[in-house]
Amino acid sequence: MPALQPTTDQMSAFAKAEDDGQPIFMINLLKFHDKAQYKESDPEHGEAISGEEAYNRYGKGLEALTSDPKIGLSIVYAGSVQRFLIGGDEDWDRVLVVRYPSRQHMLTMMRDPRYQEAHRHREAGLKHQDLIETKALTS
Repeated sequence: MPALQPTTDQMSAFAKAEDDGQPIFMINLLKFHDKAQYKESDPEHGEAISGEEAYNRYGKGLEALTSDPKIGLSIVYAGSVQRFLIGGDEDWDRVLVVRYPSRQHMLTMMRDPRYQEAHRHREAGLKHQDLIETKALTS
């Protein structure tokens, strides 16, 4: 089901899950608005830019967080969807894989004022997304 934000139950489960201090990898499947949907209260309201351009502003806002050791996020992969070889029930625009040193690092980022400031660009740009938490398999 298309969504833009986690449900209360999803966010609660993520925040309460045991944090073993190991890295997590967030798989982002992104679908952009044709035109950015800024709120009337946003300074960018009325700008004629694409949803992808608005989302790219969000990405620029997150760049400052990559050097903050309390957050430590790193972009592992970003790419545009070309075609489906298997499946294809959803028409995604971009795939993004982000690494966090631990679940706690991601939660710290979500509370950070710099993240919250950039978040409006994410909301304006995304039509919906799937966000999948993964951990590397160990042998």
